[in-house]
Amino acid sequence: MSAVQATLIQGIGPACLHQKMGNKTPGSPTRIDPVPGWRSRLTWIVSAILLFLLVTGLTIYLLPFSKFNQMSVLLHTLAGLVVLAPLVWFVWRHWVERKRGKLSHFQLLGYLALSVLAVCAVSGVVLTWQGVAATRIGYTWDLVHLVSGVAFALFVSVHFAALVVRRVLPHEVEPLRAAQKGFWIRISAACAVLLVVTATIAMMYREPEITTAFPDDYNWRFGEDRPFAPSMARVDYGEWEGETVDQARALLDGGAVSTFVAAMARPDPGKSGLFARIRTAFEEAGATPDQIRQMEEILAEALLALQEQGAVNPMVLANSAGCGRGGCHEQIYEEWLPSAHRYSSLDDMFQKVQEIMVAETAPEFTRYCAGCHDPISLFSGAKNEGNLTLSVEGANEGSSCVVCHSIVQADIQGNGDYTIRPPRHYAWEHGESAFDEFLSGFLIRTYPKHHISTYSRPLYKTPEFCGACHKQYIDKEVNVDIGKVQGQNQYDSWRNSRWRDPDDPEKTVVCRECHMPLTASSDPARGDMTDYNRTPDDEKHRGHRMLGGNQYIPTLQGLEGGEEHVDLIEQWLRGEIEIPEIADKWTTGPAIRLGLVVPDAVAPGDDVSLRITMINNKTGHDFPTGPLDMIESWIEVKVTDDTGVTVFHTGYVDESGAIVDTPVWFKADGFDREGKLIDRHNLWDLVGASYKRVLYPGMTDTVAVSFTVPGVAWDRLASLMPDQVNETEGYAFPSPVAQAPGKLTVTVILWYRKANPEFLDRVYGHEANIRSPLTRISSVTATIKVSNRAGSD
Repeated sequence: MSAVQATLIQGIGPACLHQKMGNKTPGSPTRIDPVPGWRSRLTWIVSAILLFLLVTGLTIYLLPFSKFNQMSVLLHTLAGLVVLAPLVWFVWRHWVERKRGKLSHFQLLGYLALSVLAVCAVSGVVLTWQGVAATRIGYTWDLVHLVSGVAFALFVSVHFAALVVRRVLPHEVEPLRAAQKGFWIRISAACAVLLVVTATIAMMYREPEITTAFPDDYNWRFGEDRPFAPSMARVDYGEWEGETVDQARALLDGGAVSTFVAAMARPDPGKSGLFARIRTAFEEAGATPDQIRQMEEILAEALLALQEQGAVNPMVLANSAGCGRGGCHEQIYEEWLPSAHRYSSLDDMFQKVQEIMVAETAPEFTRYCAGCHDPISLFSGAKNEGNLTLSVEGANEGSSCVVCHSIVQADIQGNGDYTIRPPRHYAWEHGESAFDEFLSGFLIRTYPKHHISTYSRPLYKTPEFCGACHKQYIDKEVNVDIGKVQGQNQYDSWRNSRWRDPDDPEKTVVCRECHMPLTASSDPARGDMTDYNRTPDDEKHRGHRMLGGNQYIPTLQGLEGGEEHVDLIEQWLRGEIEIPEIADKWTTGPAIRLGLVVPDAVAPGDDVSLRITMINNKTGHDFPTGPLDMIESWIEVKVTDDTGVTVFHTGYVDESGAIVDTPVWFKADGFDREGKLIDRHNLWDLVGASYKRVLYPGMTDTVAVSFTVPGVAWDRLASLMPDQVNETEGYAFPSPVAQAPGKLTVTVILWYRKANPEFLDRVYGHEANIRSPLTRISSVTATIKVSNRAGSD
């Protein structure tokens, strides 16, 4: 029930419970003594509960999220259910007494109040049921409950005011006023007791600490107020920063203040840190030595506060399973479970590289990677001596639900350039019992405003949100002496592509439309009124598999749902998954379209030139993309005669996993300061690239491949001179096409794999023999007619 109905019923009470007095004259209404009604126990008990409902209802709707409000929701619901029976009895008695006689304005107000009270009560019961058994409350029911409660309050208030000012007999005045005074004292005291009980329960509940201290031995190598550098990821220290700036500014006077304010307002693209900016601003403001000394004292106190309360309790950012339980985001959770975001930290290849990075640099350097791969460890202060990455509870969740959905700012510089604001959780949200799960789920569903405002922001729909991590560079904090070297960069590649129309957002294909396509849904997050092509009741949500190019880790590590996920990734890589919502903006067919031009006819001994075209048909960024020192894609060309014997073959994979003489190799060869190859993803050594080849979005790449049509009986020649015929020259015992005219079949295949064997051997050891699976992205076939003389039969 709504709290707004609370005190309103009190106006009914005094007129409801009454006694007859005097003699009834034929045809005249019965005279009712109002005093017993004001003194009735039923009257003041019901009125006290309804007053409590009014007060708690107002706090729930008007005041910020708090422990008190959460307990108010629970007790408000309980009190509303408890008062239903006595309230029905109360109203029935009132109607029985007042239905006789002429219809007065008192009765009219009463009937109006009763009507909206019934609507309020029914909507309250429905909302309670939805909070218990549904996935979310109905917003229409919620609005009806609120409006009917307010309407009931207005009607009853007028009714009550009319009762107070109505004329009474002189001998009734004194006892009536005494009864009214006693009534108000009783309901106020009873309501106060209920509010005290609510506050006491709220105080008894201990919320999980959001922040915690950094370890005593935490390494502040990259700045005394930049605990998470060289990653650019940050925690929102708004209050701490504001107080520090205000205290520093208070030390200045006159024109120095405006100079200080202007200096602090300048953008800080290098993210040099608050302390550095304050010191620079003081210098520009011409601060005196004494002012600088006082400013340094302020910074020392601020640093101490940061060290003691600047890290984040890892469980505040973890517990993704809690999002998928209790009938809430089960579908989204199951989609996320085998995704690359979910395993970004426990990815075994990532962990192997981290071990190498620690051995060759220092544990604190791993913070550079952690902003995107291992944020829970980063923000909890675990990326320190010993590199205790996955020892932090919840750290193996990678980019957890809460990490992504607590980001409040993102910048396209990349390197994890985002800011998180760790959320306050609902009561019992981290509990382990079924009762804890029930209570927290009920609170989230029936008091959803905080949940929605905390975890749903317009920022999440922008490509810039994705670009904060899907763009990378190495700078001097990592490679020490070289400076900025660009790494993988999906964001700028998309931004400069045909898929972005800066003048018309509705013609633009953004990251989430491809990688988070709409999915049929029963999830509470279904529907969206803020997208141009969606509605609140479209029964869909954004898929959280976020399909990409990692078709390796889910099965390598046996992740739950991994096999299905890999199958979907391979379909995705081939462009087989259609997306109806962007069908009018996107394209059809394979992700990378291959074209093949061959001559119509050839003769034995002819030199044949094949023309192969590769078109980036669907990917919104470069293909391939990601860490191209590991990832690779290449072309295989195979020519066979009409008996199936191979005539020419190049770009195949040998027994060791190496690619043999491919005509097209999409990858990047980075090198270090000594000119050595970056072969174990040792980006801390990266200073440049000696080779890089990718397909830009919407663009075409072309290559010519040549081979010679055999002019003798090659199968016989191969038996006579086996040393002269071998696959390394591109020939594999071809058939005797010179003796039997026929045809040649040319097959071109584009292959892809997540990790090349050189990288895998370096991080796992050659003896482990771990190899990334191959995915056939696209293929094309053509036939060439062969005759004894070109152009003749």
